[in-house]
Amino acid sequence: MNSLENYLLSLQLNNYNTSISQIVEIQIRTWQSLQSRSLYARELLETLKVTHYSLQQQHHELLKHVLPLLGYQTKQQHDNTLLIEHKRLTHWLNLS
Repeated sequence: MNSLENYLLSLQLNNYNTSISQIVEIQIRTWQSLQSRSLYARELLETLKVTHYSLQQQHHELLKHVLPLLGYQTKQQHDNTLLIEHKRLTHWLNLS
């Protein structure tokens, strides 16, 4: 497994239905993994070469890489806004 797959497994998601609540859960868990300095988060950040980014930028980068593995499409909208789309939903996530 690569560092992205390992990181996704480390998040221990229990909601596999595409939904806003799943996006929120992923957002919370990625933030918690950064704050707790998770080994899997650090490995992925090193792979992405973003260890020198601010915590908020690292969070954004993690979301941009994890969400597509779960079937979402992500697009940068403005400085701190990420557009997240799936067949059944569209969600704007403010990352400030």
